[in-house]
Amino acid sequence: MALAELETYCASQHEARFVDLSEDQQDTVLTGLDEEEIQFDGVSAKVFFDLLLKNAIEGFFADPIYGGNRDMIAWRYIGFPGTRYDYRDFVDHRGKAIPLEPVSLMGRPGWSRP
Repeated sequence: MALAELETYCASQHEARFVDLSEDQQDTVLTGLDEEEIQFDGVSAKVFFDLLLKNAIEGFFADPIYGGNRDMIAWRYIGFPGTRYDYRDFVDHRGKAIPLEPVSLMGRPGWSRP
């Protein structure tokens, strides 16, 4: 319902689908949803935005096995070494970077056989 409401809003305000808006226009729409400046009829636009944001964050930081975080880029960005078997050597690292390449549940590139 919320996606249909979003498309209706974009068509009425910008005469285009959300995906066809410029990045600036998309940012304006998303900000409007977040700040409750945009209202939908059948569903809360703010609740929709909050769920969309949560899902985007989950997808970006989840294990790549689930379809997001391609090449573990998000983990590299934040310095997360991934789903390793053993972290005992780093228990007392006190916030210092852990100098290990990230590993997914499926291993890391180069571990799989073609």
